[in-house]
Amino acid sequence: MKFLAPWVCIASLTIFGAAQAADAAKPVVQVQMQTKVNPMGLALWDITNPAIGDDGNLDPKKITAAQWARLLEIGKALEESGRTLATTGGVIAALPGAKLQDEGTAAAASKAADVQRFLDAKPAVFRTHALALQKTGASVVTAATRKDLKILSDVSNGLDEVCEKCHVIFWYPQLAKR
Repeated sequence: MKFLAPWVCIASLTIFGAAQAADAAKPVVQVQMQTKVNPMGLALWDITNPAIGDDGNLDPKKITAAQWARLLEIGKALEESGRTLATTGGVIAALPGAKLQDEGTAAAASKAADVQRFLDAKPAVFRTHALALQKTGASVVTAATRKDLKILSDVSNGLDEVCEKCHVIFWYPQLAKR
């Protein structure tokens, strides 16, 4: 028995280490949202909102060459983030100890552990929403490459809905029940 005990310890540590390494490879949704998706969405709207003309449509004269180039970067970042979230073997809601936006407020936002349970319960649904984000990014890339105002307008107007459809399932489903 004394001979077996060290091997059991080593095997346990190896398995535990492998499990931690597998989790380390999973993307952290909160980090993706805070560092890529949200800033890129805001940057998209910072370009498109002021470019709306008197007729309510995007005015090509109000989007500069530098802004078209920035839109291309925005689209690529959104596309990459969606792909990252969609094509992994699972995701982590938030880093250990991280507090979610509005957590513990009257907005009744979920805690990170709740979100993780929601994500783990419906990985295929989450993947579908991540793919929608990827597709949105690809559409921004197409719009920027072609300088297509119709596509840009559609994707700019639709981004909030793409985000909200996912958030209401995984981030704050309790609000949908009201």
